[in-house]
Amino acid sequence: MSSDSLFFTLPQVTQNRIDSAFKSVTSDTVNSAKALAGGFVREQEFEGGFVRDEEQAGGFIRDDVSPGGGFIRDEEKDLNAPTHIPLSEIPSALQALDLPPDDHEVLAVFRNAATGWTSSSNKIETRELEDGEQFVSKDDWRSVCAVLLEHDSGGDVEMADLSGDSDDEYQESEDEEGDGDEGDNDEYIEGPSKSTARRRTRQSLRKSSSLSPPPSPSSPNSKDSKQRKLTSRQREACIDAYALFFPSIPIEELHAQRIMIKDIQRVAKLLNEKLKAEEMVEMLETFSTSPDKSMNFDDFCRMMVKAKLA
Repeated sequence: MSSDSLFFTLPQVTQNRIDSAFKSVTSDTVNSAKALAGGFVREQEFEGGFVRDEEQAGGFIRDDVSPGGGFIRDEEKDLNAPTHIPLSEIPSALQALDLPPDDHEVLAVFRNAATGWTSSSNKIETRELEDGEQFVSKDDWRSVCAVLLEHDSGGDVEMADLSGDSDDEYQESEDEEGDGDEGDNDEYIEGPSKSTARRRTRQSLRKSSSLSPPPSPSSPNSKDSKQRKLTSRQREACIDAYALFFPSIPIEELHAQRIMIKDIQRVAKLLNEKLKAEEMVEMLETFSTSPDKSMNFDDFCRMMVKAKLA
């Protein structure tokens, strides 16, 4: 079965998740050439003033026009819906589906899809050349996600979470916080390999200093004031990466540790990453919620999610 038709064999809830993730990171400005033509249809509607004059001459015309107008509006709604997703937003959309946002193989598939699409004779090709952005069609997005979620039972991501901002502050669920030491050990063993954890930690050191600081969680108007729970997959990825900073600490004691500059220096040296002292300080200042500018596990999770590494 082709991936194109696979999407429509998925459970409706999974199809809705895929489409909701797509919508959560796209805007009405990313449309196909067909959607751009919809503006011409709207202009024709305004010329309908002449039709309205005729309507006043008889009720029968008014009855005929009314249902027809509704049909045109529905078409316009479909035409104006986003049909492509910027390649740069793919990690955020994957994150909304609770899929690894940094999987190199998956991202490579989307890059190939974007390259193939922008080479076609579509009007968004002009925009891609002007803005330096590439786009993935909704059909390609559905096809790839259908393969990734073919055996997924729905996951632990609620539909309400898909519309949220991926930069919101994350917290662990009560069930996960209440697990015993044995549960933590099981999750850690089943998590990503050490090589994957090293790669994510290396990327976090590279990206974190360039990320903009999140709004203060204490602010009532801050998006971070509405906390979102880490999924099991995100929590495992964060634990594996966090453990690299404290190799001699048992897994059950990791949450009590705090990352200091000396820890960043040691891990950077271990991963052959060259970081300046000011970059390390900036990294801590950006995500630390402590007066001493150290980073606890929650701060680290927020950094990993914002950097699209969990």
